[in-house]
Amino acid sequence: MGTRPQTGSDYLASLDDGRVVVHDGERVERVAEHPAFAGAASTIAALYDSLHEPEAADALLAPITEGPGGDGVTHAFWTVPHSREDLRAQREAIRAWQRRTHGWLGRTPEFMACVITSMAAHAPFFGRFEANVRAALERDQRAVTHYAQALVNPPVDRELPPDEVGDVFLHVVRETDEGVVLRGAKAVVTGAATAQRLFVSHFGGEVQTDAFAIAASVAVGSEGLTVYTRGTPARDDQPLARRFAEHDALVVFDDVLVPWSDVFIRDAETMLAFNRGAVGWNARLAFQAATRLEAKLEHIAGLAVRAAEIMGIEERRGAQAALGELIAFRHTAAGLRDAMIEQATESGDSILPGVDAAMAFSALAPDAYSRMRVSLETTLSSALAHLPVPLEALGGELVAPVEPLLRGSGGADARERLEVMGELWDAIGTGFGARHELYERSYWGQPERTHVGILGLARADGRVDRWRR
Repeated sequence: MGTRPQTGSDYLASLDDGRVVVHDGERVERVAEHPAFAGAASTIAALYDSLHEPEAADALLAPITEGPGGDGVTHAFWTVPHSREDLRAQREAIRAWQRRTHGWLGRTPEFMACVITSMAAHAPFFGRFEANVRAALERDQRAVTHYAQALVNPPVDRELPPDEVGDVFLHVVRETDEGVVLRGAKAVVTGAATAQRLFVSHFGGEVQTDAFAIAASVAVGSEGLTVYTRGTPARDDQPLARRFAEHDALVVFDDVLVPWSDVFIRDAETMLAFNRGAVGWNARLAFQAATRLEAKLEHIAGLAVRAAEIMGIEERRGAQAALGELIAFRHTAAGLRDAMIEQATESGDSILPGVDAAMAFSALAPDAYSRMRVSLETTLSSALAHLPVPLEALGGELVAPVEPLLRGSGGADARERLEVMGELWDAIGTGFGARHELYERSYWGQPERTHVGILGLARADGRVDRWRR
């Protein structure tokens, strides 16, 4: 095994694994070269290459200490944390990648470390699959495997338990000597087309039978697996969508054989406990998500402040209040993430980010993001829509005479105004921007589920009783 993770070229080559991707109803021959996926694939490849830059050691990498090998380095979030100092190092490693992508890729290759490392820290919980959990961490942390998360059932028959929707929902149809055979579908599998593996599980519905109790790691190129995507196409004048557009896929399993070595859960009782927080992956997920959102809001805030200057409204009290509120949202995400470190507790063979701060973040972030978008649309108003020509038209025969009329305030020429407003419009106004609001709003599922969970936890640990004395 190598001492460092895969490179960008390794990652791109791995996408030619025979995977079946159908985009807008047509088969994609080479994912990394297709216009719908090339931007995200090249961005992810650049992240892998950053792990091999000389300056990467301080910000991104940590030594591998788990497993029999015990050598090499990986992205720091792919290690099991044992102290608050470890969590701080992981925060910086996540930040280093998220500030490169400005938080616009929801599924960067460190993302699913929140689940795999949490599982490994509680490996005995998985019973007969304990060895599989430990082996998955050793394999995936060495490669920094790029996962997509296949948890959500398609939005149909939500009034029924998953076990009664066998014609659609993913389930095990049989077991063989080689492994389990899966049939059915998972929805909103963000980034599946450009991922290397899927973490497949049930979440959001309490399974009652073992046939629907399955958690496993599945290679995207597995025979019988098809990824269906329908994307908002990125125009040439969409600077964010061109680099960061992800697609929320429907993944269909048509009798996909998953080797026993990649299976983690096969009984309903363990499945239920796993989803209710037995291994703490939810808090680890919030830790990564808050750091990603911090970077995203920093990027939007930087654009918004400059946009106000270009409009000449930066001294207006209303504009200042809106920009200050946006920055406060960034501070809230960062502050709750750091509170997760300070509130961290021991959990299995690890230290777990504080659950209270994690749940508070998951409750507050969706509404804050939507509030940010509406506030900027109100404050910047028509300036977001005033993009009369694309950047590449500047200097052209028909545009050059009117370029002086396209300037902004604050010393901005036509090019800067179009660049700033165009990027901000892509962030909040295009299909790409609208999809990101939906993504942030639905990141944790139905908001009331989060709120009910917060109440349940406060009741269970006795705090509600103490507060009302």
